[in-house]
Amino acid sequence: MKRATATFLLIITLVALFVMSEALYNPTGAQSPNKVGLVVRFGDSTVFTDCIEFTEAEITGEDVLDRSGLSVVKDLSYGLGAAICKIEDDGCDYEHCFCQCTGEPPCEYWAYYHLDPQTQQWVYSGMGASWHTVQPGDVEGWSWGAGDAGGSDVEPPLLTFEELCAPPTPPVVDFTADPSSLTSGQCSVLKWTVQDAEVVVLDGQGVMAEDSRYVCPSQTQTYELEVLNEAGQFTYELIINVSQPTPTPPPTSTPTRVPGATSTPTDVPQPPTRVPTAIPSLGSPSPSPSPSATSTPSRTSSPTVVAMAPVSTTPSVAEIVDPPRQVEPVEPPPQERVGLNSILLLLSVGAGTLGFGGLVFAAILILLMGVYLRARGHFTDQQNLEQ
Repeated sequence: MKRATATFLLIITLVALFVMSEALYNPTGAQSPNKVGLVVRFGDSTVFTDCIEFTEAEITGEDVLDRSGLSVVKDLSYGLGAAICKIEDDGCDYEHCFCQCTGEPPCEYWAYYHLDPQTQQWVYSGMGASWHTVQPGDVEGWSWGAGDAGGSDVEPPLLTFEELCAPPTPPVVDFTADPSSLTSGQCSVLKWTVQDAEVVVLDGQGVMAEDSRYVCPSQTQTYELEVLNEAGQFTYELIINVSQPTPTPPPTSTPTRVPGATSTPTDVPQPPTRVPTAIPSLGSPSPSPSPSATSTPSRTSSPTVVAMAPVSTTPSVAEIVDPPRQVEPVEPPPQERVGLNSILLLLSVGAGTLGFGGLVFAAILILLMGVYLRARGHFTDQQNLEQ
């Protein structure tokens, strides 16, 4: 029973010792990966800072400098660990590590410092970086400048572990649209301002950290702004709502009824019909009178004129508005009268010329005289009717 109790107490003691050792080696309570701060001041007063991560329980100051990515020239021949001859462009090459410190002032070299966690002040290191053990939460410092074996006149800038190895924070982003709601056909202005960013991308295209863009979406559109920094990659979305314009109905026109033309049919007067005057028939020719007898040509009876009756006794509306116009009779062109005397003379001369006998000549002359007298009477009657 006593042995079991002693064994239990031994196990509890070992666990307690392990927890205490972890607390001693990790005073800040940092979890893996472990971190240590680094500050390097160059001869032109420029400063390089970094936060070095490591998974080991502890590393040396030389390891911290090697893992910073800076170009370092070291000399291992001094027996006190590696002597830092040159960092980047400040210092000496390997052939003569302390080429600028020959015993006569000024003496310039790379001075090595540690930040005291209690006082938060720089402490000059009395040993080389190869022999100094660095714990998680420590801050290492290097400075190029004048000094001696007991210390340097130039210290690195004073920066704490929290300032050097604080967890990265998300970027500060201001992403807006003015306006954020519009009608199709209108436009908006995208604006963004990004702080603490390494890369800024808008809809897959790299842009500046502070800029604006004129956009005219035809429908609701989502714009993405991607920002990358040490804390990670962050995406910010902005939606512009687009509404379609309401179609304007065409103006409704009320059809105007055109009243139909309703009129009472009226009797349209017919133009008066002129009845042609009957031309008397010449009848059968009367026997030709003898050459000795003088006969007076008989006149034919006057033709009967038919009176025209009016079509309508009551005047119609059309007659009142527009009375019928009296149609003037068109007189026929006067007929060219034939010179009968000339014809008779020519026939008589022709018959005598042909050598007809006296009896035949007289008969022809009498016949022609009858035709002449009858035709002359007919023309005389025609003239009387026309007058």
